[in-house]
Amino acid sequence: MDQPGMVSSIGIAKLAGVGRAAVSNWRRRYADFPQPVAGTATSPAFELAAVERWLSSQGKLPAASAPQRIWREIEAASGGPDLASALWLAGMSLFARWVDAEVEGRAGFLSPDRLADVVRRVDPLAADLLAEGMPDAWSPREQAVLAAVERLEADEEPAAVFEQLYQQYLSARGSASDYMTPAGVARLMLQLAGRVSSVMDAACGTGSLVAQAVVAGGGAPVQCFAQDLDATAARIAQVRLLFAHRLAGVGGPPSIVRVGDSLRVDAFPGHLVDAVVSNPPFGLHDWGHDQLAYDQRWAFGGLPPRTEPELAWVQDALAHLEPGGLAVLLMPPAAASRSAGRRIRGELLRRGALRAVIGLPQGLLPATSVGLHLWILRRPAGGEQPSHMLVVDTASAVGGRKLDLTAVTDTAVDAWRAFDRDPAAFGVQAGVCRAVPVIELLDEDIDVSPARHLPVDLGPELDAADLLAARGDLVRRLASLERSIPQFVDGGESSLASARRASLEELTRSGSLVIHRRLLRSGSEDAAANSSAVTGADVVRGAPPTGSAPADAVSIEAGDVLVPSLGRALVARVATDEQVGARLGNNLHAIRADPQVLDPWFLAGVLSAGENAREAARSSSTLREMMRVNVKRLQVPVLPLEDQKRYGEAFRRLAEFEAVLACASDEGRELARGLSDALSSGVLTPESGE
Repeated sequence: MDQPGMVSSIGIAKLAGVGRAAVSNWRRRYADFPQPVAGTATSPAFELAAVERWLSSQGKLPAASAPQRIWREIEAASGGPDLASALWLAGMSLFARWVDAEVEGRAGFLSPDRLADVVRRVDPLAADLLAEGMPDAWSPREQAVLAAVERLEADEEPAAVFEQLYQQYLSARGSASDYMTPAGVARLMLQLAGRVSSVMDAACGTGSLVAQAVVAGGGAPVQCFAQDLDATAARIAQVRLLFAHRLAGVGGPPSIVRVGDSLRVDAFPGHLVDAVVSNPPFGLHDWGHDQLAYDQRWAFGGLPPRTEPELAWVQDALAHLEPGGLAVLLMPPAAASRSAGRRIRGELLRRGALRAVIGLPQGLLPATSVGLHLWILRRPAGGEQPSHMLVVDTASAVGGRKLDLTAVTDTAVDAWRAFDRDPAAFGVQAGVCRAVPVIELLDEDIDVSPARHLPVDLGPELDAADLLAARGDLVRRLASLERSIPQFVDGGESSLASARRASLEELTRSGSLVIHRRLLRSGSEDAAANSSAVTGADVVRGAPPTGSAPADAVSIEAGDVLVPSLGRALVARVATDEQVGARLGNNLHAIRADPQVLDPWFLAGVLSAGENAREAARSSSTLREMMRVNVKRLQVPVLPLEDQKRYGEAFRRLAEFEAVLACASDEGRELARGLSDALSSGVLTPESGE
């Protein structure tokens, strides 16, 4: 871990946007490279300021905004698990600077007592959480964080700076960012909840949902009640709420954040709110089943089974709602169908508490690869007995197109609002949404999964003329296959067979190519703001971009060779015209060769064939029949550029042949199904004599 004001080799690589090997190379090549001032021979530490000066003098330090500069210093001062604590302290310092003119520009560090005093004057309840674990004096690491904030220019907006620091914190955590709900998903959940004056989240993480609730108030005061088991995450949530309330500029009761296990030790027992919005943890094995048998919250079907912690969160949410209040919970799809939860699901339906289950498409949350569900629940008021429950499949509405959060939100919100106004008059959209009679759901399984209860969309009516035209197109495409196969002769003792092999790692060191990659990480919190990105599946199919990535991800250029790092087989493809300009997706490499040294079509052809494919299968780690490719170990024959181009043209034509063949195969299967349906329905009839 880096010491205050120090940075490791890995930290230097992050600063310059290069690999760790490049840093080692600089240390060997440049006599004026800063010498280590701490650490060990195998893990040296360098003075951050000296490193930044050297990188800047060499033109190797990318331009950085004020928040980026602050984050560099925070990472250098903290690193690893201390990043969350450092983010909290930076946020509190920025908030104090914003609300107290005496703090801004004063000499020395903001003391713990002074910080607590500033917050107490703004929000006494926030000061209670702040006091938990507050030290008597700052440590050297904490002083380094405060010093970074103090160097912020006076015209920088503290709230905007903190939000950018928060985004960089999420990016640094990568796939470990399990304390956040993407902003787009948070907005969807709050739109479903509607306009409210009080909101609760019993598993708030870093406060994405409650902070968004303040914003969604549209100028009206919204009081938030939040709790989380992780103390640092809860404190970050409190900072975000402080900023959100001050930005909203509205009065009203202050929000409250508490630390603790919401199921075992409820911080708000008996307290009722207009809405509960939450993204609770899934699959907890030890959630307090043994200690909570007589808890008053189990009003819908009793104590949940040990294997159904998600239904415990459902009942906790209902217990904190005013009569008629609404809860919107993000749930795993298994909670809708597991046999152990039948009793509680049945009780929720019989008493009219479970009002809707909305299926979401895959990819909305970076921490999971499955399509999650949103459960909408209402605390029964009076003697109402709803006769229907809404099911929505937003993945079906979006179809196979690129993930479109706006389309998902519109489909879900429009369906819910129409259903909530008049369930009896709600129509049916095949494959997308339906008001299901509760009596139909109360069968042996009590499965509330949307897909199970939606009518199948059979597609457009069969048309004889269209089918016959498609048959003619396929016949012509098949006839063109023979012409698309390049001609070959016996290789004999070809130069390719006897050529020396060089690994991509060697070629990288020599400057012949650069390997860009993007490993799986959570990226920006707002999925709607992401740029179009090429995925591994797009590379395999030669398809247009269907994924998304942050705007700062690598942009694919013409001639880039794309290699997925995960797959059932080794694949290397030259980027198509449709893929050029898109961002590099998760678990994907872009090999950018010097065109004066390597032909891209030759490179793609030799990378994905022969010994490389066998070596990748032998040496890669496997996960669920997927192999992880070590790209740097792949080898390329060393040939003159003219020879490469000759082979490259053959590889290019083979790639075109493969694409035509795949297209013909897909069209053939679809046509065969259509012709079969047309024959069986009488739309078409066999020719006489066949």
